[in-house]
Amino acid sequence: MIEVIVVVAMAVFALLAIHSRLLRNAVIYLAIFSLMAAFFFLLHAAPELAIAEAVMGSGLVTLLYLTALKRYKVFTIAVVTDFEYRIRDDLISSVQRSDAVQDIRTFLARREREAQIVFVRENRDEALRNPDYDLVLAADDASLVVYGSEDDYLVVELELMFRMRAFGSGMGVRFEWSESEVAQ
Repeated sequence: MIEVIVVVAMAVFALLAIHSRLLRNAVIYLAIFSLMAAFFFLLHAAPELAIAEAVMGSGLVTLLYLTALKRYKVFTIAVVTDFEYRIRDDLISSVQRSDAVQDIRTFLARREREAQIVFVRENRDEALRNPDYDLVLAADDASLVVYGSEDDYLVVELELMFRMRAFGSGMGVRFEWSESEVAQ
């Protein structure tokens, strides 16, 4: 009976690791999966395998993954809309698929940053005051306004990229410097 519980728990943690949106959570789920595997080996009278799995699988490998993830940089982009305008699937889809957002993702990926785009219910001013956001995008049907700090070299470089290009199709992009971030 306990073996079935361990196998089911291993399957659950494997699925959680596969479907986790956050890499750190996936690493933790894999560490728990590895500990469950060590316990499974122990149940089947293989203590040497259990010790090896516990030390290497859940200990050393998890430590290496977490150390590698510490270097992992996430660039958080908040997307705001009019306060009364509800966040809908078609808005999310159009912003995610827009040429401008794809260009921002590519730009950040080339600089070893992952663009984490979040759609927030805050208004623009609240989002600009939130220190968790590196960039704030104000989206409507016709254009995209990018708010960022002049002190952030990535944002300045991003603006230069958009200025240097002939950006014709898709949403229009306009940059504005946020006073609240510049003052910080």
